[in-house]
Amino acid sequence: MPSSLSETAAFHGILSFSILVFIPFLLLKYQKANVSAFDDHSIMILAFFIATLTYIAAMVTEFKLRIRDIKCPNFIVSISHLSAPLAAISLVMIFFLYLGLFLLLIWVGFFVKLAIDSYQELFQLLGGAARRASELIRKLLRLETDKEDQIENQSSATSGTTSDSPV
Repeated sequence: MPSSLSETAAFHGILSFSILVFIPFLLLKYQKANVSAFDDHSIMILAFFIATLTYIAAMVTEFKLRIRDIKCPNFIVSISHLSAPLAAISLVMIFFLYLGLFLLLIWVGFFVKLAIDSYQELFQLLGGAARRASELIRKLLRLETDKEDQIENQSSATSGTTSDSPV
């Protein structure tokens, strides 16, 4: 996995280039056919678009965090490192099915490895968020009960003064 900024830029450059290389081949393959790639391989094209959009979102998030000198969580880096190859593999599967399936098998292995590596960090972040949310809910409930107690005290104080007055 790339660790420095230059290694990350090279990694993203290679994966982006591999995707850009296959798109013209897709156009050439369906140049004279009456059927488009969207009709023949709709699932692969959909997987390509979803993986590409996920890659772009993760890459932008990673770069924004690095610009602000904030340590990027491992699961964001893992999403970025998994979605770009998945986009390239989905394009490879259109042209060379068996090669694409072999690459997909390798991708699944990397997915399992990165999921295991990111598992603990992700659940630590989720656990911290859950603790903060529960603390916020407790504070809101305390404020609500404090307001109810104040209203009760005010109503009993006003009703108590009217009933104790000698008339």
